[in-house]
Amino acid sequence: MKTILKPIFDLLTGEYALFDNVIYNYIAMAIVGFVAFVIAFSVVGKLYRSGVISSRGAGSIIHWVLRFIAFIVVFYLFSLILWLIKIVQTIPWWAWIIIAALIVVLITLIIVFRRKNGGNRNAIYRSKL
Repeated sequence: MKTILKPIFDLLTGEYALFDNVIYNYIAMAIVGFVAFVIAFSVVGKLYRSGVISSRGAGSIIHWVLRFIAFIVVFYLFSLILWLIKIVQTIPWWAWIIIAALIVVLITLIIVFRRKNGGNRNAIYRSKL
């Protein structure tokens, strides 16, 4: 079954690319492929142990289908991460300073309001006891 399904898998996943650089792309695709293999292998192993499947043919077909699905999901997850990294890199340093200052002010306001209202709430609970 592997001799039939592996070439189909390679044909379907051969055109995917994360980088323009060939070496980086080979490394990235090796990582994506390995992660997809581990996911499919562990799921099929659990199916064998639980008794859902018992034949090698069914296990092989399920493995390659799950491996393809996992490959697509992991590939697009990596693509999303790379896209976010590119966006973060385009933001200028002064914008990061403004964002950090806003976060600090927001966290400070949340802490102050919680302590201010939290003390009154505790006093109300204590008076009812």
